[in-house]
Amino acid sequence: DGDDLQRSPQDGLSEDEKAFHRVMAVMFPIRNALMYDIAELTQTKWDLLVDELKRRDIKETTSISGPTPKDNYYGRQGIFDLTRGPGGRDIHHDVMKFLEEAGLYLLCHVTTSDFGEMLRETHPEGHDPCTEAGISVKIPFPD
Repeated sequence: DGDDLQRSPQDGLSEDEKAFHRVMAVMFPIRNALMYDIAELTQTKWDLLVDELKRRDIKETTSISGPTPKDNYYGRQGIFDLTRGPGGRDIHHDVMKFLEEAGLYLLCHVTTSDFGEMLRETHPEGHDPCTEAGISVKIPFPD
């Protein structure tokens, strides 16, 4: 279950394309852990998986007091705790929202402003994820 990643040549890829693939290499294991491997996921393993998010203060907080599910969101620790003990409720939307937002915010950190503009222009609901991320200083991936 989930995706297996493999190395492939990066010849001809732009820096943004390389960063995009690296974001997927960060986010796919997080997704697999939350959706397929939660029974084996420990706090220590989780902390390692979300380290790139933590370095950039992505998904720091949880807010679940909104009037509708759309108004609520989970931070890194909040989504881990929720998936470890959902209390019998369907948490699919919460997990997918966390993954989408975390991935977009990470992309905003590690890509150019032009890439961020493309994200804004193509977002299906007209959102501007890089503005929503509240990034004051971009933190790229180390070389």
